[in-house]
Amino acid sequence: MTANIRSLVAALVGSAVAVTIIAVSATIIIDHRTTRLHAERELDQRTILVAEHVRAVIRTDVMLLGRVADHFAGRPLPTPEAADADREALRAMLRDADGVDSLWVYDERGDAVFSTAEERLGRLSVADREYFQAARAGERLFLSPLIWGRVTGGFFFVVSRRLEDPSGTFRGIVVAGVPADRFADFYRRIAGDENASVAIRKLNGDVVVRAPLPAAEPPKGWPEGSYVHERLTEEAGVYEHVSPIDGVARLYAFRRLDPEGLVVIAGRPLDALFAPWWSRTLLVWAVGGGGVALSLALSVLVLRAARREADALRDALRAVRESEERFDMAVAATADGIWDWDLRTNKVRRTARMKALYGLADHEMGDDSREFWDLLHPDDGPVLRAAVQAHLERRSEQVEAECRVRHKDGSWRWLFVRGRAQFGADGEPLRMVGMMTDVTERRERELLVQAAHRAAEAEKDRARYAANHDPLTGLPNRAYLTERLTALTGAAADGARQAVMLLDLDDFKAVNDTLGHPAGDELLRIVAGRLRSCLRDGDFVARLGGDEFAVLVPSACGTACGTLALAERIVATVGQSAVIAGRPVRVGCSAGVSVWAAAALEPEEAIRQADVALYEAKRTGKNRVVLQGCGDASHPACGSGAA
Repeated sequence: MTANIRSLVAALVGSAVAVTIIAVSATIIIDHRTTRLHAERELDQRTILVAEHVRAVIRTDVMLLGRVADHFAGRPLPTPEAADADREALRAMLRDADGVDSLWVYDERGDAVFSTAEERLGRLSVADREYFQAARAGERLFLSPLIWGRVTGGFFFVVSRRLEDPSGTFRGIVVAGVPADRFADFYRRIAGDENASVAIRKLNGDVVVRAPLPAAEPPKGWPEGSYVHERLTEEAGVYEHVSPIDGVARLYAFRRLDPEGLVVIAGRPLDALFAPWWSRTLLVWAVGGGGVALSLALSVLVLRAARREADALRDALRAVRESEERFDMAVAATADGIWDWDLRTNKVRRTARMKALYGLADHEMGDDSREFWDLLHPDDGPVLRAAVQAHLERRSEQVEAECRVRHKDGSWRWLFVRGRAQFGADGEPLRMVGMMTDVTERRERELLVQAAHRAAEAEKDRARYAANHDPLTGLPNRAYLTERLTALTGAAADGARQAVMLLDLDDFKAVNDTLGHPAGDELLRIVAGRLRSCLRDGDFVARLGGDEFAVLVPSACGTACGTLALAERIVATVGQSAVIAGRPVRVGCSAGVSVWAAAALEPEEAIRQADVALYEAKRTGKNRVVLQGCGDASHPACGSGAA
């Protein structure tokens, strides 16, 4: 082999080695980035699932505590010695709940009343607990940080609700005890990794749930230099961190839950995430080291690279398939219906649980989005469409609405709909994912409460009307007249004049004596109708009792404003003949009128003057009007007249 040939071979080998190194390095770098992006996306999707699971669980716990609060509404808390019936009632509620160990009830001092976990309680007070102090300060619901139970010997957290009497006075709290691994077990199932970690914190950093669990109660607030604390203005994010609990380096994803005020943090070990990548990297270098030869080595390298790409694709497809299976298992475990709406194709993927909310089997509803809108109540469709449009235009954080849908049995069911859209790099909405919950029972309870309130108000109105009106004639009674007279006098301007007329039927006793009391009652009703027909706007008529009536004139000035003329018209109208029990009946009417200025005379004195005038009308011949006083001696109203 000549030097030129050797140089050519050396050049070819060197070129092959260089090309191999460059190709292998590029493949490893691209593979690493692809693996990282896939891991970040998968972890972010898991935080979404955990977040929705947390929302559903908290909503279930809140509904459970609401049922307990309704149980004690309108009555005092029992004593510990008399709490057996209430303990059994709360145990029945617990059987409908999932994941709540026990319910505890404490009075306004923080002393234990009873618990579903124990038949008899010793002296126990939670007055120094954060959740009790928050309830006493006025907070209706409270989610506590992680607590070490001295009695149970394990970690747990509590969801508490304030108990109030109808006036809003604090009566105590009801507490639901929840094991610390409630959400952690859910996450391990969908992650398929025992070393997967999850934490749920409040926005102030307090730990509510953590897995793995710490050795003692974690400190309050965020750790110093916390990555999540520095990024809380963002909705979600991904970062790497070494756990201070077990020293494992993990890739974490966090997501803020609004309006619950929580942060979900989920992680998986970096070793587990990048183990396939390390295997592929070692394989690439091993194959590349044996492929630094001429065209045959390069060909082998290409074939091996193709095989590696096929293996990687197959592994990726298998991982996706396994992830989808875990997702389906997680969806089947929840009571809510889940939907995934592709906004580009207008197709919707619905879980069997969602279709069951409509009373439909899995095959009875397809993937056309119009099937949902067609089953909406006509009054709720525009509201939900407006909420969806506002979210797609980024005028709201998410879609939240309650609407009615047509059930298979023909009834209307109330569903709570929540959804959130995913947007592309250009800002266009790509898809929307959400959940549906049947809230028909709660809405029906609310309607029953509203109907009870309306019935109570109607009963109050009937009682108020009965207290202020005469049952025979339907006219206001003496108490109502006094109330109106006092209010009118207090609101009158200085110098304004009012008038009060006292009316008494002439010879009414003769009607009762000759025709009987039923005829007398009928005559009183006829008189009441005639009095109403004589009144002007603003005038007020009342029956004082027996055959006595009164008319209140809010604005009077004697003959100039027609006060005397009104009284004479009333006397003339009442005195007209009437037919009762087939016989003509006629009675007269005497009237005493008092006109006074608001600032010059008290209402009681004005009524006394009207009574004096009525007496004078009776004494001087009956069936006439006598007017007393007007607050002005020269006023033409002062005087009397005959009807």
